[in-house]
Amino acid sequence: MKKVLSLVVAVVMLCAIAVPAFAADITTDGGTGTTIIKTVTTTAGGEDAENFTVTIPGDTDITWGAESTTMTYYVESHLGYGKQVEVGVAGNGVMSYVASADDTFTLPYTLGGETAYAAESPVVYPAASLDFTVAINEEDWNRAVVGTYSDTLTFTAEVVTA
Repeated sequence: MKKVLSLVVAVVMLCAIAVPAFAADITTDGGTGTTIIKTVTTTAGGEDAENFTVTIPGDTDITWGAESTTMTYYVESHLGYGKQVEVGVAGNGVMSYVASADDTFTLPYTLGGETAYAAESPVVYPAASLDFTVAINEEDWNRAVVGTYSDTLTFTAEVVTA
């Protein structure tokens, strides 16, 4: 008897799910009705709507003898409540020039300006424009063998809970 009763209850529950939800009809003059509108946190493609973009500069040429070269990166974010994006820029502090298998030369530099960025809110729009510099002092330029020195700058980005 319990099995039959539970089967009947299950069938009734399934039928209740199948009842479509329709908006109410307003059938009287001057009548009113309400509806709820709400957003979802997915895009039309079904992806998570929370995102951020950090646009970094491509390969950058530093003019020989330039004591300061400015570079710019951009940060835009669309995150949920209590979240923010943080970005950092780091390098080795030394560019290298490999002249031959036996000869490698170095040229020191320092990074300045906005090498660290922490958004103040979940949404950064329009994109924040952030400048940082690569500085090479005159004495180091004067002691450098002329060549193509290079190093890799690393940009890191993460979402943190505020």
